[in-house]
Amino acid sequence: MYYEEFDNRENDNNEFVDAEYEDMNGGNGSSNGGSNRPPKKKGNGPIIALIIAIVVFGFVVCGVGGYFLMSNVGRTDDIISQQKETQAEESIGSTKTGSDSANKYTVTDVSGVVEDAMPSVVAITSTTYVEQNYSDLYDFYFGNGSGGNRGNNNQKQKQVAAGSGFIVDQNNDELLIVTNNHVVEGADKLAVQFYGQKNKETVSGTIKGTNEKKDVAVVSVNMKDIPASIKSGIKKATLGDSNKVKVGNGAIAIGNALGFGQSVTAGVISAVNRTAEIENKKMTLIQTDAPINGGNSGGALLNQNGEVIGINVAKYSSSGSSGTVEGMGFAIPISSVKDEISKLEKQKSRSKQSEDEQGYLGIVGTTVDDQTSQTYSTPKGVFVREVIKDGAADKAGIQQTDVITELDGRTIESMDDLTGALEYYKAGETVKVKVSSRSGAKYKSKTVKVTLGKKPEGSSSDNNNNYDNGNNYNNGNDDYYEDDDNDDMFSFPW
Repeated sequence: MYYEEFDNRENDNNEFVDAEYEDMNGGNGSSNGGSNRPPKKKGNGPIIALIIAIVVFGFVVCGVGGYFLMSNVGRTDDIISQQKETQAEESIGSTKTGSDSANKYTVTDVSGVVEDAMPSVVAITSTTYVEQNYSDLYDFYFGNGSGGNRGNNNQKQKQVAAGSGFIVDQNNDELLIVTNNHVVEGADKLAVQFYGQKNKETVSGTIKGTNEKKDVAVVSVNMKDIPASIKSGIKKATLGDSNKVKVGNGAIAIGNALGFGQSVTAGVISAVNRTAEIENKKMTLIQTDAPINGGNSGGALLNQNGEVIGINVAKYSSSGSSGTVEGMGFAIPISSVKDEISKLEKQKSRSKQSEDEQGYLGIVGTTVDDQTSQTYSTPKGVFVREVIKDGAADKAGIQQTDVITELDGRTIESMDDLTGALEYYKAGETVKVKVSSRSGAKYKSKTVKVTLGKKPEGSSSDNNNNYDNGNNYNNGNDDYYEDDDNDDMFSFPW
């Protein structure tokens, strides 16, 4: 356009006409033949030459640049491809932040959940009278045996322990409470304090059923014994699904910490399916950093919806070389014991019998633990090593090498289970005993009725069923506490 404009431009002086001007009339400058040709203009020649030079230079530069560009197209494509490839390798996902995430994971305020769940949690106090045998003079004169009973080597000492529980159901006459077996095991008396009751105001409780291996128990309270004002305020807990628990979920623990009454701690789920060995029992537990203090045993571990996902059972503590341990509490997954709880709820509520009235089975037995069961393909329970002649078991047809797996509907997995269960039955009562008898290479189960005998004169509580101390709960872990960290251990917080 720029050059077209110059070519078509008209000017009176013909300033842009070619310098080699030729007259169109055959060389005559005018019609009269005169030489009237205007003088040749020389002043604009350099400018025109400069313009032409610039144009030519521009074409040269464009040509060279185009050649260079075309020759490097492949290389440029390679560079762009490499940049894209590098960018793809470095591009990874990002964590979510912002208001949506904050609203979804708020766990700092659990007051709403606690307010609704607290009326379902109870405090349990167990009282046990333990026989003390002062066998030497030092204990007799300076120990707990001193005082007005110096002539009696066998004395009973009162032991009181605090634990927790939560209400799960009720029938026509009873309110049913879940707790740990170790909270109520061997208790002579149980006192239950409900939400809303003042200090020292309690209601008597009775053991309905226990499972020592799974460390779970059901306690019953007579509905008539609960004051009307308290009855109207308590609630049944809602059981959740512990199989859906994820690491990082919120966790709330409620229990009778240190016996001071109900208190709350909160945290998150630290781990699931955590295997722990507690007092020679292997358990699969939920781990949480919500503090599980003394007295929390048997209490409820709740999720953010207020559902019970676990039964608080243990904590990990250390005073050894590994240093201070914090935030390692454990709970029994509720889904793993729901069936057992339902089974225990159906048993008859019983109170512990005095020692001279307790029933006697009349066997010498030992525990069939997990390792022994797998090695010898033997059912877990109590292996009958010897049957006392004319005793209750002998009369019922129980034989040597039989394995006792159930007593009156209660699962028996150890000698502790068996001796503990018999403490709640009187001599003369008839109970159903499930045994597995060897038939060739296999065991077959059968149920027999046993009328319990009376304990022989002079036998101690350990000899009630000829308890074999040397074989109970051995599990091949005799050296468990002999390592450098012998003070690191799981323990029941009670």
